Amino acid sequence: MNHSGDEFQSFIKAVGTGPKGNRDLSLEESKKAMGMILSGALSEAQIAAFLIGWRLKPETIEEYQGALEAMSELTTHQSVNGATFELGFPYDGKNDAPYLFTLTAKFLRPFSLTLVSGGDEKVPSKDGVTVKELMQRLEHVDNFVYQDRKEFLPELSNLTGLRNELGLRTAFNTLEKFSGRTKSSFGATGVFHKPYVQKYNGIFGKKMKGLALFSGNEGAPEIYKKGRVYINRQGELEELTIDPVDYGIHLPVRQSAWTVAEMESLARNPDMNHMKLAALNSALYLYTAQHTAQHSQKWQDTYEIILRDYL
Repeated sequence: MNHSGDEFQSFIKAVGTGPKGNRDLSLEESKKAMGMILSGALSEAQIAAFLIGWRLKPETIEEYQGALEAMSELTTHQSVNGATFELGFPYDGKNDAPYLFTLTAKFLRPFSLTLVSGGDEKVPSKDGVTVKELMQRLEHVDNFVYQDRKEFLPELSNLTGLRNELGLRTAFNTLEKFSGRTKSSFGATGVFHKPYVQKYNGIFGKKMKGLALFSGNEGAPEIYKKGRVYINRQGELEELTIDPVDYGIHLPVRQSAWTVAEMESLARNPDMNHMKLAALNSALYLYTAQHTAQHSQKWQDTYEIILRDYL
C-alpha cells in the first residue's frame, strides 16, 4: 500500500469501525478524503469501503461541505451570460413523471434567467431515464445549458462503474445534485423525506442566495403532482404545499413508467396541461430567485402573468 493508501486507511477506520469506534470527520479531513478518492490513486476496494461505512455512519453536513469543496476545486467552470438557475436532478433518473425543464426553460427567457444542469451515465439506485439520455435525443433546448459530467468533472464520472457495481446509494447521490460549474446563485433539487430538508438546506443553502427543495417528486426539482416545496431565500425557509389541480392542471393517471421516447415526444409536442405545469414550475423558480414578475411577492401572481403573456 502506498503512502496515500496508508493515510486513507485512517479515514476508513473513522467511518467504518462501527457504532463504538466511528467518529465524524472534520471539514478538512472530509475534503482531503474526497480529494484522494477523486485522485485515482486509491483502489476500488478502499473507495467502496469508505463510501459504505460513511453512508452507514451516516454523513454529517460538515463532512458533505468538505467533500463539496474538494469536488469544486476539480470542476471545470463554465461562464454563462446573465443569471442562471441550476437544477439538481438525481443521476439515477426518473420514470414516474417526464422532465419538464424542456418546457420550463422557455418561460424563463423573458425574465433573463437561464436554466442549467449536468448529466452522466445512470448510477444507482433507481432505473430511471436520465437527463443525459433525454438530451442525447434532443441535442438542444432553448434557454437551457447542459454539460456532460465527463467534461466538467471526469474524476467523478470515472467512478460510475464502481458505483453501479455496488448498486447502492452513496454520499455521491447527494453531493452530485449541484455541479456548481456555472456558479449559480440560485437552484432547486429534490428531497425524498422531510428530515432531509434541513440537511440539504445546511449543505447547499449557504452557497446560494435562493434554494428550493422539492419533496415527493422522485428526488427531482419539479412539481408534477401534489407535493411540498421548501424555499430558502436569503436564510428564511418557507414551506409551500402545492397541488396542480388547484391551478386547473389535470393529468391522466398512468400505470406504466415514462420511457425516454415518450419524454422526447412531450418535449417536442407538449399538451396544454404540461405547458401549464411548466409555467407553474417556472413561477416557483422565479420566486426562489427573486425574479418575480412586476416585483410581486406572490409566486402565484407570476404564474398568472406567465399564463397570460407567454402561454
